[in-house]
Amino acid sequence: MRTLPSLLFATVLFSCGGNDIPTSEQEVPHLDTVVAAASDQAKPGYYEGTLPCADCEGIHTQLWLRSDSTFVRRTRYLGRDSSAFGTIGRWNIAKGLLRIEEPGDKADHFHYEAPGLRMVDAAGKPFGSALSYTLEKLADEINDEIPRMKVTGTFTYMADAMSFKPCGSTFSWPCAGGEQWTDEGEVLGSMNTVELERNYLKAVKQGGDPWIIEVECSLAMGPAMEGDGADEYIFIHRVLGTAQCP
Repeated sequence: MRTLPSLLFATVLFSCGGNDIPTSEQEVPHLDTVVAAASDQAKPGYYEGTLPCADCEGIHTQLWLRSDSTFVRRTRYLGRDSSAFGTIGRWNIAKGLLRIEEPGDKADHFHYEAPGLRMVDAAGKPFGSALSYTLEKLADEINDEIPRMKVTGTFTYMADAMSFKPCGSTFSWPCAGGEQWTDEGEVLGSMNTVELERNYLKAVKQGGDPWIIEVECSLAMGPAMEGDGADEYIFIHRVLGTAQCP
């Protein structure tokens, strides 16, 4: 895992304050678990594959399932879109199936089978097609940074703390401008934290107001908000425009 330069420590500690986030803003709801416990069915890890697409060459899909019941899904429509789209939310086990919801869309369902996850309908039945609906499991441990993707969510800057809550998520992440993240190839065209703050204050009536935007962002580790160690950050490289959560 890469580490951040000393500039980010100075900038983020000034901008992000001492809140220990990501934090859950509500209690995790009781899950409709039918087959044993969720831990018996859930297999956190990293999955990847290309799913069928009605009007493109396929949907390249990367799925990070985390043990805290959160997920990150990154999709790109091959032959149509050059940029990837991201969703960050919660998964659960319902009637023996992995259930993942996209904001404003119907949930997707997956069945665990070798070599990973197979997409099925809500009743658990395979789709009647010879095309592949499988995401292969490539790793058990999830400690990689997540590349750039378009995500819609709510940005806030309050009490010297910057945070970003993706649409459909119950968590908020600490954030900073992507220029502070030194991953090769990511710096070019990225805004810095000062620019991010300036754009926010121009867009809202007063500090602390929510600003719902679509951003191009990546996820990676940064300095812990309190004490030693590290926290996961959402690094905002570009603000693409105002938006609404579904």
